Amino acid sequence: MDTKPVGTIIGTKGRPNTPSEFNFWIPQSERSVAIGTIVKVNDGMSEAYGIVEDMASYTEIDDALMHQLSRGGDPETTSPNKEQTTIVCRARTLKQDMDRPFREGLVYYPTLGELNGLFNLEGCRIPFGVFENTDGLSVPVMVNESYITGFEGAHVNISGMSGLGTKTSAFLFLLSSIFAHSRGSVACVLFNIKSDDLLYLDETNPGMDAVDRDIYKICKIRPAGFKARIFAPTDILERGNSLREDIEVFRWGYAEIARYIPSILKAGDPDQKEKLDTAYYDLARMSSEKGLTSFFNILEFMRDELLLDGRGWTDLIHGTYKATWGKLYNQMKGFDSKYFGLLTKYDDEVVELPYDELEDRSVWVVDIQKLGFYPRKLVFEKVISELVSRLEAKTLGVDKLIIFMDELNKYAPPSHSTDIASLKSRLIDISARGRSVGLSLFGAEQFKSKVDANILGNISTDIYGKTKEAELMDPLYNKFSKELKEKMRRFKKDDKLLDHELFDAPVFVKMPRPPCMLGSDRMRIAREVVV
Repeated sequence: MDTKPVGTIIGTKGRPNTPSEFNFWIPQSERSVAIGTIVKVNDGMSEAYGIVEDMASYTEIDDALMHQLSRGGDPETTSPNKEQTTIVCRARTLKQDMDRPFREGLVYYPTLGELNGLFNLEGCRIPFGVFENTDGLSVPVMVNESYITGFEGAHVNISGMSGLGTKTSAFLFLLSSIFAHSRGSVACVLFNIKSDDLLYLDETNPGMDAVDRDIYKICKIRPAGFKARIFAPTDILERGNSLREDIEVFRWGYAEIARYIPSILKAGDPDQKEKLDTAYYDLARMSSEKGLTSFFNILEFMRDELLLDGRGWTDLIHGTYKATWGKLYNQMKGFDSKYFGLLTKYDDEVVELPYDELEDRSVWVVDIQKLGFYPRKLVFEKVISELVSRLEAKTLGVDKLIIFMDELNKYAPPSHSTDIASLKSRLIDISARGRSVGLSLFGAEQFKSKVDANILGNISTDIYGKTKEAELMDPLYNKFSKELKEKMRRFKKDDKLLDHELFDAPVFVKMPRPPCMLGSDRMRIAREVVV
């Protein structure tokens, strides 16, 4: 049974109602309705639910001068004839039983059961936060697993200001929710690129407060550290090149990265790059025929047979100019220093990642924060390719895999860059067809507008944290109302805007601190112990 109404439908020449949005005014006594409030409309024949996206206060005063004169210029003076004012709200339709605009009707707050009916649809079982209506009711916002890690749709993007958007924290909460409620086997591989940010995911976060725990309780998640394994390349002392000591190392040789070498070869122009690639493919063929599997043996072969003394740089050797062989040799020889700790010359020093050991509800962190740009790119490309091939062959050990990439805009920008072309192409391919093999890309970045449109167009769920005004001016955000964007600019750390493919309008949600320890948490705890 409906409670006391909070407003009534109104349509004017300047603000008509449509099937996708409706307007209503609220009485002066109503103080709780705000941007983000969800309301229900009932005109006796049909009903609809909407989220308030705009509010404006109207008065009978024509201009500011009349307002001042009516008070004799004194702001503390009450006008003898108090002006008539009203607040008009515009709501975007979330759900309706008739695709028609309202002409009249009363506006109410939905009941708890009605809110649950909005956000707990059949097939939706993964909580992506808690919606808190402005009348005090709270419900989990559930999304359909088939549109997150399934075949219907996939991929999640999280954007927001660095340090204030809490993108990593939001992702880790979502991951804990997926692990808690997914019906299939699922695992996650993350790349740590910032300090020790993701190196302690196996430890439970001690910094959660009562509000955080209430959100986890509502979402039926037990907050705890993940079952995690940490991997990193080696350092000069043959230890893990990581800020955490108890990690597992990996190191690759020629055989492990042979297919990726063309993507890391450099040349002055496209013509030179094509010649260098052709030379490499010929070298790879000859190496295979001779059974050469290490950088040491291949470089030795190049010195002995391709860079012959007494031959000029313009002489053809095995169909390629000696000068080109020389450039290829110098670059491959330089891998030892440019990719130090990641690559080795010798087969007996190779340590591959144990892909066959990836388990259900487990998290792998590949720590590459101490590597330079090009070694990082190689790790991204190889690890992702290996995982995809195993998913396609159904030999990975899990049905679904989530890959998390922070600073996605660096590796998949809208502009073309030869340095990252192969990796960007791989990410675009994942966004387009990853769902068909059970692979979901969860990306995070400060500026969503700096990510390639081919990737953004395939994402089923977008999450926005606190966002800078300059970013909100991008055409990408034109679908949001001015007041909605203003609220995004003022977000607190736990505030998020959830825009899911199955929702007719974006919804504000609260997300808690992550269930596990972040590097910043350990630093804070260490400071408290010292004090």
